[in-house]
Amino acid sequence: MKLRVAASAWKIRPARGDSGYFGHFYDIVSAAHDEGAQVLVVPELHVLELLPLARDLDAWKAAKYLAQYAEAVEGWIKRISDSSGMIIVGGSHFKQTPDGIKNVCAVGVPGVELIFNDKNKPTQYERQMWQIRAGHGLARLPYNLGVTVCYDSEFPEAGRALAESGTLVQCVPSWTDDQRGFQRVRWSCLARAVENQIFVVHSALVGELGYEPVPSTYGSTAIIAPSVEPFPAHAVLRETPLNEEGLVITDLDFDLLYEARAKGEVTNWLDRSAGSWEMHGQSYEPDQLNLFNQSDSVELN
Repeated sequence: MKLRVAASAWKIRPARGDSGYFGHFYDIVSAAHDEGAQVLVVPELHVLELLPLARDLDAWKAAKYLAQYAEAVEGWIKRISDSSGMIIVGGSHFKQTPDGIKNVCAVGVPGVELIFNDKNKPTQYERQMWQIRAGHGLARLPYNLGVTVCYDSEFPEAGRALAESGTLVQCVPSWTDDQRGFQRVRWSCLARAVENQIFVVHSALVGELGYEPVPSTYGSTAIIAPSVEPFPAHAVLRETPLNEEGLVITDLDFDLLYEARAKGEVTNWLDRSAGSWEMHGQSYEPDQLNLFNQSDSVELN
C-alpha cells in the first residue's frame, strides 16, 4: 500500500485582506492536488499571516485577535477537503474554548466532520505571552496518520502513543523562529522515525513579518523515513530549500516500512519492549564523591 503525501513550507506573505490569506492557502492545496497528493500537511500557525491586518496590535494580543478567524479557517479546511478529496492536516490555528485559547490542528477528511488535535504542551512563549491553554490527548486519524504540533513532537511519549495506536505517519506542523528551535523539532522528528520505525512529515512555517511576534522564522519542510534499509541513508525522502516556500511530495510505501520493521539491520519497533531498563546499583550523593580534594594542588601536564 502507498500513500501520496505532500508537505508545505508556507512562507508568510503580508496579507492585505483575509482573501489574500485564503488565496495563499488555496494555491498550496491546488499545487498538491495537481500532483495527485492524497494527504497535505501545512505548518503550525499559518494564521500569523493575517497579523498585518492589525499592524498596530500589541504582540501579546495576537492570539486573541487571530482566534476570531477560527470558524472561517475550520470551515475552509472542511470545504476544501471535501471538494479536493484530500486529507488536509491543517497545521494549526488559535481557537477560543471554554478553557481559554488553544493552539489547535483541524484535520479535514473528505465526507467526515473535522477532527481536532490540540497542542498538548504550549511553549513558554505561548503560555506567558499569549496565555495559551494546554490541550489533552491525541486524535485518532484515518489512514494511519497522527499529529503532534511542533513542541509536542519533542516528547518521545507522544510519538510512542501514536505508534502504539497504529500510526505509521506522524505529521508535525511547526513554527520555529531560529536555528536552535528548528533543530530541536527536526532532530525530534528524526528520532521519532528511528524509535518507532515510522514516517514523519515535518511541515515548517517560513518567512517573517519583521516585528513581534514573527520577527523571523527558520526552517525547512521534510518527509522523513526510518534510518534503515531500504530507505535512503540520510533518511530524508524529500526536503524544501531552507527558509523558502515550497512543496514536497512523495509516495510513502507501507510495504517497505513493514519490511524494514521485520527484517531491517535493526528492528527498533519489534525490540521496543524487550529487556528491562530498570536502574541497578546504589545511588550516589555529591558529598560521597571526592573526585578532587580541594585542598590538594592538581597539575595537569
